[in-house]
Amino acid sequence: MTSVPSATVWGSPTATKHALLIHGLTSSSHIWHRVASSLAAQGYLVTAPNLVGHGSRRSTDYHMSSLTEDLHPYFSQMNYDLIIGHSLGGVVIMSLFPYLSQSHPTAIVLVDPPLRLEAEELEMFDHIFSDSCTNIKSAEVYLAENSLWTRDDCVFRELGNRLCAVEAIHDILMQNQPWNFIPLFNMISPKWKVAVLIADPAIFQVCFVDDIKPFPHVRPVLVSGAGHWIHNEFPEVVVEEALKTAGELEYS
Repeated sequence: MTSVPSATVWGSPTATKHALLIHGLTSSSHIWHRVASSLAAQGYLVTAPNLVGHGSRRSTDYHMSSLTEDLHPYFSQMNYDLIIGHSLGGVVIMSLFPYLSQSHPTAIVLVDPPLRLEAEELEMFDHIFSDSCTNIKSAEVYLAENSLWTRDDCVFRELGNRLCAVEAIHDILMQNQPWNFIPLFNMISPKWKVAVLIADPAIFQVCFVDDIKPFPHVRPVLVSGAGHWIHNEFPEVVVEEALKTAGELEYS
């Protein structure tokens, strides 16, 4: 694993398969360490950028157009075979649909993305995530609260909070109203395969199967027993579904 100013990279530079992983709000590229290591073992060169406002990267413009424009250099000379995004990272990927190659076969996995949020929900999440970056929990506290997380997961969760700009949380949520990314499913290329991993609604619910049902070309996957941080709780499921989605490209 090596780090560069705006991304973390796993795998061999000579790998013939390429994956891009985009983290969620108040996280960082390191949060993907278990998923990325497994994909690297499967022959992928994995790149995980730090979004603007995260990983000590700062801005004053957090409109979705600016978040996606910041990622354009990653696509200028590369077509990815696999793209995964968690939460905010999922809707960032959806906002990148117009800029992805329409002809390159691509597997896309969205991990519990908040497809639509009402104003009061945005205010609630603004409070929750701002508090997480102001009153930062230690890795030990995260470990005590999350039995399925490893210590490294907890260390990287604390790190994400420490490196995230509190004002970025507010501006990302408030500058992108109305928050509704569902129509972007209409922009999916026939050359892509898309899966959406959804947290167990008995534990946490921000992504709804009913929002996906109108799009038969999108495969919903309900992850039983999982909260919002599916890649921490069940990284093997994320990897399994990613490889399954990639495998579907071979038979389409």
